[in-house]
This record gives sequence, structure tokens and C-alpha cells, in this order.
Amino acid sequence: MSDVAEHIDWERAKKYLANGATLGRVIRSARQMPSTQSAAKEAARNGAEHGEVFVTDYQNAGRGRRDRGWSSSPGIDLTFSVVLRPSVEMRYAHMLNLAAALSVKEALGKIFPGAPGAIGIKWPNDVLADGKKICGIICESSGAGERVLYAVLGIGVNVNGGREQTPPTDSPDRPNATSVFMETGRHASLPMLLADVLSELEKFHVMVESEERRNALVEIYKRNCSTIGRTVRIISDEGEYTGVAADITSDGALTLQNENGAMTFRAADVVHARIQ
Repeated sequence: MSDVAEHIDWERAKKYLANGATLGRVIRSARQMPSTQSAAKEAARNGAEHGEVFVTDYQNAGRGRRDRGWSSSPGIDLTFSVVLRPSVEMRYAHMLNLAAALSVKEALGKIFPGAPGAIGIKWPNDVLADGKKICGIICESSGAGERVLYAVLGIGVNVNGGREQTPPTDSPDRPNATSVFMETGRHASLPMLLADVLSELEKFHVMVESEERRNALVEIYKRNCSTIGRTVRIISDEGEYTGVAADITSDGALTLQNENGAMTFRAADVVHARIQ
């Protein structure tokens, strides 16, 4: 695999983007970055344009939700962050997580037509393949008054690694990891996958900008969310709760139903109960 042997030519992604694309017009790449998210956030604070992408062959100091480590294997995973400047209120910024998860799911489904039925989304933004985590996403936003000044989406997809490059889960609360190669037996072009995710994100992220399109986004998300209808355990800052994931609200929150009634969560970790 040439992508492993030498620095990846991330500029190749541009030839797969549609004419007039706003995401990926500027791609800032390096063989190694401690964190694409840190680089993108710093650039956003300094005026980076909407759609600028920060991507690396190898990340060794990234952070995910709840300050979890987020690293990538050299030359085999897709690890990038993109600066967005959406026209949206801060109270809806978290819905960019839904848009990003859908974008990855759709991109994987197009590239690997044998896999789409097995790919789902664990609320809010983990993409799973056959119940195993194949992609993690983080969204960090900064506001000016009630409006989003910028948002930075960090996306990491396990692509061409085998079992030896995919470490075991460090907690029974987290799903086992997998990769595109482990699920399909095929390698993928990382620049092409980057372009496919950006192309899907191009259409999904703008749906957060109006009520009508947010409602449509949620309906699409619900059809692709494997959490709905499952018995789950919710781990939030307020405590832990078990019940059935009943629905997704119009602003992307998860509704949990248990013996105490309905509860709504806008940010939390979700653990799917094992299917016997």
C-alpha cells in the first residue's frame, strides 16, 4: 500500500469533490500532527475560512469526548478536522454531530456497497459497523452572542488497519473497535474517503441552519440510528440511567423511557445493551 510507505497526497481529495464545494477547498496536511482538532481550533480562532480541512497521516495526541485519548495508526486511518462557520444559533450547534455521523455513514455505504446494512449510528455520533466502533466524532463550537462563530468537527475513521492496529477496548462500556478493512477485507483510498465524507457533510451540515431542514435532518438520522428501540444505559454528568431509547427529539436529543417515565438527554454517553 503506497499510502503507508510514503506521505499521503491529501491534495488528491480535491479532484473527487464536486464543482463549487465549500468544504475541502483548502486542505492543510502533515505527515504527523499531535491533534488535528487543536490545529483546526487555533486556525479558526485566527480567522480560518469555512471549510478548511486539517488532516494528518498520523495523530498521537488527540482527545475525544470526556478527554479520552484519540490517536491514529500511521498512514492507515482517516483523521481530520474541518472548520465550519454555519449560520445557526449556539443552541443547535450540537446537531452538527448528527450531520457528521450521517456523512460518515453515507460515505462508507457508497464506498463499500457490501457493508451499508451493517453500518449504524450510536447516538449521538459514533458510527458502528456490525456493532463495533469504526468512527468517532467530536464537535467543538465557539459563539458570538447567540450565534455560532465557528464549529470544528473532528472525525476519525478506522480504515486500513488490521486487528494488530486496532487496540482492544479499555472499558466494558465502550464498543469494540473495527476498521473498514477488518469488516470488508478491502483497502480504501484515504484521500477518496476524505472527499466522500466532505461531500456528504456538504449537504448535511447546512440542514442545521433552519427549522424545516433540522426536522428533515432528524428524520433521516432516526432512520439510520441503531440506538432507537434498544435497551441502553445512559451515563451523564447527573448520573446513570437505564431504559429504552424511545426517540430522537426535533433538536437531536435522546428520549429515554423507563419505569420513572421519559427523560431527555442532549449530551451523554450511551451504552447499548448486548443483544443475546
